[in-house]
Amino acid sequence: MNFYDKNLTFSRDLYQFLKELFEKYNFRKIEFNVVIGNPIEKMYDKYIDKYGGKIIGISSKSTRLHDGIYYDVKHYEIFRKDYLKNK
Repeated sequence: MNFYDKNLTFSRDLYQFLKELFEKYNFRKIEFNVVIGNPIEKMYDKYIDKYGGKIIGISSKSTRLHDGIYYDVKHYEIFRKDYLKNK
């Protein structure tokens, strides 16, 4: 989890996480999501572009947070073949 806009440690950890999933454990594909408006959304978009992933959809008003408001969620996917081609 990251609760701050820019966090170098989080970025390194995310890179290491992707590397291990695809290179060490040979995952074929990963999917993940983010609540739209979360500051980390920009970093996820950047990683998706960099590694050949894509945004697979947005679920409208699908997650209710502790403030009682429902938020949209963006869904991502990255395939191993695309990660390896773009790393």
